[in-house]
Amino acid sequence: MTKINILVVEDEPFLGLNIKQKIESFGHHVIAVVPSGDEAFQVVAEKVPDLILMDINLEGSLSGMETADSLKDQFSVPILFLTGFLAEAHQNKIAQVPTYHYLLKPFTTDQLRESISSFFI
Repeated sequence: MTKINILVVEDEPFLGLNIKQKIESFGHHVIAVVPSGDEAFQVVAEKVPDLILMDINLEGSLSGMETADSLKDQFSVPILFLTGFLAEAHQNKIAQVPTYHYLLKPFTTDQLRESISSFFI
């Protein structure tokens, strides 16, 4: 399996660390775990990841959806949204963008692994 470089954008530190540990247990590399869209832009500008795991609700001025749309336009990085609640508007938006997928929290380790793998089949 090829090692995938992943950026995690999650504003809950404990959850971000937990996701990072799971991803690394799959044999992938986590570039960084950041809590905001602004920090995500900084990381992606330095090293474009193969995949971004993005919470929809982030700290700072940008939502996860706004951050994803800007990153998609500039860098063409696929995004897996991780969210506890998915509004119908967000669900419709994700369905319209082929490089967007979502995984509802709470999720199992196997669901996370399968969701990440689905981008690279």
